[in-house]
Amino acid sequence: MNKNKLYLSWKWVDEQINTIGDKLEVYPQLEFIAGIPRGGLIPAVMMSHAFGIKYISYSSAKMLPSDLRKKTLIVDDISDTGTTIAEADKLKFITATLCIRRGTKTLPSISGEQFDDDRWLVFPWEKLDSVPMQDYLVNKK
Repeated sequence: MNKNKLYLSWKWVDEQINTIGDKLEVYPQLEFIAGIPRGGLIPAVMMSHAFGIKYISYSSAKMLPSDLRKKTLIVDDISDTGTTIAEADKLKFITATLCIRRGTKTLPSISGEQFDDDRWLVFPWEKLDSVPMQDYLVNKK
């Protein structure tokens, strides 16, 4: 993995949220929004406020009956490998990410910017000196 980093700004986050918001017109039935911990929490809350959609926790969303899952937007910061979004897809949620990597195995229903390189993306809510740690939760003991 290329260790170069790209520091994303709050302005960039707002732009991606607006882009996603423009694409939500095809989902007028949305009733709930949830963020995938950790990266999706902040953008999901921001979208909840911006679009007037009730926020619920991701664990609560997973307990919803299937008819309500189709009315729930699950948000993450990025679809990098696509593993996290694939789980939400299997559960029949509508999904959104602020950005995607070219080559992600699972595309969200809606996304913001696509990145075609391997730079480590540092979101504004992360520490500036964050260490690139792909799949850090998988390798944790």
